[in-house]
Amino acid sequence: MFYISKGIVYKKSDIDNMNITRCGSEYILHGKQARLWLAGRFGIAYDETAVEQPELKELESMGLVKTAEPNEKAANYQLLTNCVICPAKPGFPRFLLNRNERFIWTWLKNAGFKLTISELVFLMEQEIKPDSIFFGENNWPTLIHAIYTLNTISDGILQTNMKKSPARSSTVSAVLGLLKKRRVILV
Repeated sequence: MFYISKGIVYKKSDIDNMNITRCGSEYILHGKQARLWLAGRFGIAYDETAVEQPELKELESMGLVKTAEPNEKAANYQLLTNCVICPAKPGFPRFLLNRNERFIWTWLKNAGFKLTISELVFLMEQEIKPDSIFFGENNWPTLIHAIYTLNTISDGILQTNMKKSPARSSTVSAVLGLLKKRRVILV
């Protein structure tokens, strides 16, 4: 089973007492749960043993991980669908970003609201360039209107359509690259 962790460490922690916060709730993870959460913190992790699945299910019920079956079509995309992708506070060292990562990073940093993976795939697919007319809290309606049209406004249709998009794979890779480089966090 593939999984990815959500939330952030909010105060000094160790493997025996991992202090995680997500969406205003605080959790303390211990032992195997802490190790599983850490394994999926900066990328997709894989649960190799059936022994760990009860711990993963418990973490998923708390909202601290999102799981997908490896044979599931577009599993990496599915992992990111219920995650809020947020720019992380700058830290050092800074790793160089590739072209797609820069594109996604610019959108995440400047959009004025939190973009979903399906919205990012749409921006990539339609080649909507990051521009100041879309940036900031005052311009978010312009960006919303660029993404949500009569063809994409229905409940869940954008997420479903972007699952089949030719830009899905490159967008997911860019988001996972930003996660690995610690430029974004998932909550």
